[in-house]
Amino acid sequence: MSKIDDLRAAYKRQVSLPWNDSLSPQEKVWFCIYDPPLERRLQKQMELFAIDTREAGHNWVLIDLTILFDQFLASNEYREKYYQNPKLIKFEEINFLEFLSEYVEKHAKRSTFSSVIAITGIGSLYGIIRISKVVEEIVNNIPIPGRLLVFFPGERDGRNYRLLKARDGWNYLATPIEAGGTD
Repeated sequence: MSKIDDLRAAYKRQVSLPWNDSLSPQEKVWFCIYDPPLERRLQKQMELFAIDTREAGHNWVLIDLTILFDQFLASNEYREKYYQNPKLIKFEEINFLEFLSEYVEKHAKRSTFSSVIAITGIGSLYGIIRISKVVEEIVNNIPIPGRLLVFFPGERDGRNYRLLKARDGWNYLATPIEAGGTD
């Protein structure tokens, strides 16, 4: 079996477990953790994760963030200044989070208490915004009735997550899903 097959098997086990409706929003988050070089191969297998979800009796809502920052910047009135001096973009963090929140909320409206809302493309936000802020924004400001599944190209050490294995991570309450089983 490939690492992606192993990851799918771990996801299948997780999505098939009975869901506890009394969990806090932070506890309804799942991180599907994989090696960053597998990103493209994983994207090609995304429909298989959707099938696994439906076979477990749940709905699947896929939200790809890959080009979201590009869309945000293209619609920004100060984009020319940012192209000339990219360091100025840091002042747009709050506006980008709001843009992201609206985007995710628009797509999440299709979800139910039995839905898995799958977020892909977070690696594209590396160097732009910390993923911990993205996840906190979604969890704290968008009603996610089912489960939030974040496809996470990186690694985990205990409850510490590191995006692309390159940045200091953060401690989070999410349930990890990894090839080879979960803790």
